[in-house]
Amino acid sequence: MIRLSIALFLVQAGFHGFTASIPVALAHAGRPDSEIGAIVGVAAIVQIGAALVGGVMIDRFGMVRLLVVGGLCYVVSAALIFFGGLGADSTLALVAARVLQGAGGGLTVPAALAMAPSLVPVAQRGTAIAFVGSAHNLTLILLPPLSLEVLRRFGMSGVAVMVGALVLVALLVALVRPFVTRAAEESHLGTARRRFGFAWRSSWLAPLAIVVLFVLHWGVLVAYLPQRAEAAGADIGLFFAADGLGVLLARIPAGWLSDRIAPVWPVVGGIVLTFGAVALLFDTPTTPVLILSGALTGVGAALIVQPLMLSLTARSTDRDRGSVFSLFNASFSISIALGTMGTAPLIGALGFGTILAVALVALAASAVVALLDTELRRPANVVDDVAEAVELAGEANVIGP
Repeated sequence: MIRLSIALFLVQAGFHGFTASIPVALAHAGRPDSEIGAIVGVAAIVQIGAALVGGVMIDRFGMVRLLVVGGLCYVVSAALIFFGGLGADSTLALVAARVLQGAGGGLTVPAALAMAPSLVPVAQRGTAIAFVGSAHNLTLILLPPLSLEVLRRFGMSGVAVMVGALVLVALLVALVRPFVTRAAEESHLGTARRRFGFAWRSSWLAPLAIVVLFVLHWGVLVAYLPQRAEAAGADIGLFFAADGLGVLLARIPAGWLSDRIAPVWPVVGGIVLTFGAVALLFDTPTTPVLILSGALTGVGAALIVQPLMLSLTARSTDRDRGSVFSLFNASFSISIALGTMGTAPLIGALGFGTILAVALVALAASAVVALLDTELRRPANVVDDVAEAVELAGEANVIGP
């Protein structure tokens, strides 16, 4: 599990190493905001489709292979940026690089998260998912500022070299030896329905709906809070830093909690925390309020996401877990797109306060869905007799590329 976490931390440099550096570098190169937004936004759009297709591929070819394929997408994207530059004649290369980064993001994170439950006993799955997920959070926290410092010293070519090197090290860590996993579990769930290769179980609908409803507020805040904070003289960077730190610090405790109680309680608790945090932002933001709100949204997100991921693990088998984690990842991207691009035609007429109120209604609706879902009221890591016998026998599989 530690090796998988290290591999995920390093490989996601292929995405987050460019999150801050590409917009800043393009602005320095004189590109207008419209072009920067379009180039940057390509990755998020591609990531939705890549996550959906990636689920089929993970189920069919295995997690390690798709982790490697996603990593290679990142390496090629870094090479395109290194050789293509940032001038007007490099637009196609930059768009191609962002397409590859979106594809890499749609493959690597679901593959790693889908593998995590198979590395530990059933009773420790929540902690395992949280531990591996924390590696991704750490990349998001560390790589943007690091990439900006490299950009300042060595330019965009230096960022591309750093990212490419980190991703190649990640692939070496993943491939140095096969992963030893627990024996494939026996399950009462039966075979998931598939259409065109896509797996689907009706029990996945409620957790995925909770994700879409819950994440909507984040898209709104990402799109419209920074300019409000800047106009009020508040430090928006501290809001995002507090959020990231809150998620990182709370993720493993949330996973530990998810292993011990019914998922509905931390999920609803996280929604309540998030609701309060977002409500703080109706007034003119100040730096202390932004820090408090960011910390609460981060902790709330951890309390919501970890139990839902563990519950989806219990509602899937080794044969379709890649699909459900890919759908989980795609749900995030869809909701953020709704909160950003979806509200763009409305923000001028309705204003920030009205849009934020709609996001709060969606948050409340997510709590209702959680309370109505009967499976969330049961502990997600209950081991049935067959699975327990397999666990006690200590059987294992070796997974490699």
